[in-house]
Amino acid sequence: MTLKTMLAAALLAATLTSCGDAPAMKAEETKDDSDMTPLGPVPTEAAQQEVHVQQTRLVSCAARQKYYRDLGVWVSGGVSPTVDRASWEALSTDAQDEIFDIAACLAASGKKGPQEVTISAQGFDAPVVVRTVPNQRDWSATP
Repeated sequence: MTLKTMLAAALLAATLTSCGDAPAMKAEETKDDSDMTPLGPVPTEAAQQEVHVQQTRLVSCAARQKYYRDLGVWVSGGVSPTVDRASWEALSTDAQDEIFDIAACLAASGKKGPQEVTISAQGFDAPVVVRTVPNQRDWSATP
């Protein structure tokens, strides 16, 4: 081994062993992450308000669903309701439309936007009605 090769090997060894003691490495080791902000975008006030509106809308339409359950019309299900056929047929068109709106709201978790809703009748295999619902109702105005 020549003197140049031995010197290069010694220099390489010295460089590798000192890497752990480099000031930049020590700073990384002692860095305190406790004041770090969460990863990802911080929700804006508008986004937080939209979530609040969505949650409020979901609670309101779920309360309205309970109304139809208590009447005995809405037998089971949420997104795809099963109804008592006789009770369903006795409802006004507005009340039937409201059940579609409720199911669409539930399917979208309170968000607005079109939803396809299938109403089934208890004891029947075929759906009573399938409809695409705009899902734009303001549930805060519903009694």
